[in-house]
Amino acid sequence: MRRLYGALCTMAFVLAAQTTLPAQSLSVSERQETAGFAAIRQDPSGGFSTEAGESPNLGTTTASIRILRYTGSSVPDVLSCIDFVRSCFDPESGGFSQIPGGEPDVGTTASGLMALGELRISDPGLIDPAIAYVSDHAETFPEVRIAVAGTEAVGRESPKFGAWSAAILENRNESGTWGSGPALTFDTGGTAAALLRMGLDFDRKETVTEAIRAGQRDDGGWSPGEGESDLSATYRVMRAAYMLGFAPDLDALRRFVGRCRREDGGYAPAPGVTEPTIGATYMATILLRWADLLEGLLPLVEDAGFRPLFNGRDLSGWEGDSSLWSVEDGTLVGTSPGLDHNEFLATEERFSDFVLKASFLLFDGQGNSGIQFRSDRLPGTEMIGFQADIGESYWGCLYDESRRNRVLLPATERARNSIRPDGWNQYEIRAMGDEIRLTLNGVPSVDYTEAEANIADAGRIAVQLHSGRPMEIRFRDLLIQPLPRPTTGADPNEPGFHSRTLDGSDPAVRYSVFIPEGYDGQTHFPVVLFLHGSGERGEDGILPSQVGLGPIIAAEPSAHPYIAVFPQARETWAAESDDAHQALAILDEILEDFAVDTSRIVLTGLSMGGMGTWSIGAAHSDRFSAIVPICGPGNAEFAGQFRTIPVWGFVGDQDRGTLLDGMRATVRSLKELGAPVKYTEYRGVGHNSWDRAYSEPGLVEWMLSPHRIAD
Repeated sequence: MRRLYGALCTMAFVLAAQTTLPAQSLSVSERQETAGFAAIRQDPSGGFSTEAGESPNLGTTTASIRILRYTGSSVPDVLSCIDFVRSCFDPESGGFSQIPGGEPDVGTTASGLMALGELRISDPGLIDPAIAYVSDHAETFPEVRIAVAGTEAVGRESPKFGAWSAAILENRNESGTWGSGPALTFDTGGTAAALLRMGLDFDRKETVTEAIRAGQRDDGGWSPGEGESDLSATYRVMRAAYMLGFAPDLDALRRFVGRCRREDGGYAPAPGVTEPTIGATYMATILLRWADLLEGLLPLVEDAGFRPLFNGRDLSGWEGDSSLWSVEDGTLVGTSPGLDHNEFLATEERFSDFVLKASFLLFDGQGNSGIQFRSDRLPGTEMIGFQADIGESYWGCLYDESRRNRVLLPATERARNSIRPDGWNQYEIRAMGDEIRLTLNGVPSVDYTEAEANIADAGRIAVQLHSGRPMEIRFRDLLIQPLPRPTTGADPNEPGFHSRTLDGSDPAVRYSVFIPEGYDGQTHFPVVLFLHGSGERGEDGILPSQVGLGPIIAAEPSAHPYIAVFPQARETWAAESDDAHQALAILDEILEDFAVDTSRIVLTGLSMGGMGTWSIGAAHSDRFSAIVPICGPGNAEFAGQFRTIPVWGFVGDQDRGTLLDGMRATVRSLKELGAPVKYTEYRGVGHNSWDRAYSEPGLVEWMLSPHRIAD
């Protein structure tokens, strides 16, 4: 009887766990289709039109650039887009109109503020008058609601917030809701969201969440009243739910949004409507984003420069007890009926230096699990090696499994506080030489340096089911970026990464070099000189090859038919610095020691190295055939030095304002000179835009094919 009871409890546990599984997120191809649906609508003026080929307008432009952010894309011509938004501003009234020279109104001015916020245009000459306009002209509740949305987009307040919120609260029902009859949920959601956006912490929020829960239709959406569910009403209600941290039936919501999707990647306003629109597509993408965030899932998993460890279909590439590990809807699931020993599912492949990312959900926050790395099998079922721990009392810590059998370093308090015990969480594991760093939900958790010389620095990746009571652990978005580890002593002409020392340097100046496939000492190959960021400064000569360009090359060496050179700065890449002089001396050594096509020498770098690319490139413009600066602005005064050199600049639009504005200013200066410049801003991306940039389709071909423009 006890055994039967235990089996029934385990079955109930597993069935309950299965009901928490979220619906599949959009695939990469589906996101790309939706991004394309918006991107194709940008015209030469920089604005976006309702239909391809029509005249652009501000409302469609605002919705389109948001779609591109939520699908992880970029605005095809962001500088022209900024110009179009500016052209819709009316300096006389302080408002925005749908087209340049048009008539301003509250809704369009709010849309203009949203566009300013989305495009990171922090111009008080536009923002202050626009806020004044909506404050003076918003009278009806729909106008107030959209005015509040506009001020929120630029992180500002209206002087009318007090009066607006007082009027809204005056119309509140005794129950704590707004409206009546079939429209109660719709009115309550929209009104509550407006108050929350004004920063008002009103009472009886539970009545609002109950109205949202009760108003969700069987089809998963919400209606404005008596009619059918549509995306507009669903968007209005779900904004309040998201801001309150309340999750209704999210799987049903995802299915409802999915029924609005059309073949071209756009979304129709409702399931029964045939034609997709930009407005509906914006609402669909943000609804899916909110649903993911409410469950702790990443709406967009940054996979540029990474490859999957798990194919989402089966356990290929892994070995372990398949009665305990399975695949469900793209998720790796470990289910324990109650074990008297630890069990592991391990990769067949081994890794040394790498960056690993994973999302995980420990059902009800109960039990213990972890991610093994630089580990190996022991006789039986145990593994030996490092573990990024998961579970009660161990969240976020670094444990040494079956070796020292202790916590090597506990998680920081901030990391522990970030844990969602009953939701999805994200780990990032960075192992580089003797340095190990764990990040939990984007918060630094462990920064550990291995001091013992006999500890293995390579091994397998594994996931754990811990001994003890029944439990379930789920993993998804398991991605890894293997990092190169340059070696010494090999044939210097052999393809791969080599560690070298600059001839005659005292003290020794170490650097790394990548030799491409097919190098024979006779065929002349292009050269790419890479300048690292501030975090890779030092003297080992290895670290610069492990961030930025090096990992992208290591992932697919055959796609990079050039010699790549990785010098290392101690302080700075400014053109007049000793570090810059050493970088050029290293380049000269490569030109002397290898067969090089001197007409194709490319300079590139990220962050501090991006600034160094501009600086060294300007001071030695005769040496380079093209430059690729990433998230590091140059000095616009030096633009004339690049008038004949092809330039492709990259930055994330969520990077620091000085970096973003500096890149924009430098590129604008080049465009004004008629220089051959390309520019890409990645929507929603912060400082690390280099993984995206060095993975950009066509970049390698562009770097190696352009030649200097005749002066």
